[in-house]
Amino acid sequence: VLVQVSAEEIVFRGYLQQQLAARFDSPVIWMAVPSVVFAMGHYLPEAAGPNALMVALWAGVFGMLMADLTARAGSLGPAIAAHFVNNITAILVVSLPDDLSGLSLYLTPFSMADVEAMRGWLPVDFALMFVSWLAARLALRR
Repeated sequence: VLVQVSAEEIVFRGYLQQQLAARFDSPVIWMAVPSVVFAMGHYLPEAAGPNALMVALWAGVFGMLMADLTARAGSLGPAIAAHFVNNITAILVVSLPDDLSGLSLYLTPFSMADVEAMRGWLPVDFALMFVSWLAARLALRR
């Protein structure tokens, strides 16, 4: 998992964000473009069915938050750490009974394609993601 999240952060926040920041003054461009590309990589209509757009939106917001951590810290460390905690939690603690659920302590009683359950779960997941980002930002201030 550490190799996977490090690779994603190196590509999206390390390379793309840095290259765009060198060319454009606006943080909207150099934070949003890599986040949109990151979200497109998480658009999985086969696995998520009608929820694919919501899952991609979640990934896009996650990408923006990681872009903010990278910009504020001046390094990839906080984004890699936050991404690592997110993915470890999703794989080892609470997982959907879809891909990568074999090691999880708990499985949700619904899959990624379950429209009603996911529409109720995603706001909770957004809130957890936002709180994690705020905690990381607080840690950066010290």
